[in-house]
Amino acid sequence: MRKKRKPPFLKRLFPTSPMLRIIFVVVTLITAFVVVQNVYHFVQVKEQEAELFQERDRLEKEKEELETKKEDLEDPAKLEKKARDDLGLVKPGEVPYVR
Repeated sequence: MRKKRKPPFLKRLFPTSPMLRIIFVVVTLITAFVVVQNVYHFVQVKEQEAELFQERDRLEKEKEELETKKEDLEDPAKLEKKARDDLGLVKPGEVPYVR
């Protein structure tokens, strides 16, 4: 005995109307296109999010370094040392010399 073959899926789904089969295929293709497009957009957003997190971490580190520099400039002893060493400034009455 031979097995009876089933008709194709679309003929079973829409047995009487070929137009409904065509509409079903077109709607399925459009849906697939929209889903793929949204997945692609989602992946791009996730990559951008990762880049922004890295930039945020870099900026936080830079902020901490700048706050440390600011604290150093507010300390009179460190400020005086920097003025003497880097700029060669002297207090009134002191004799400057060149190293």
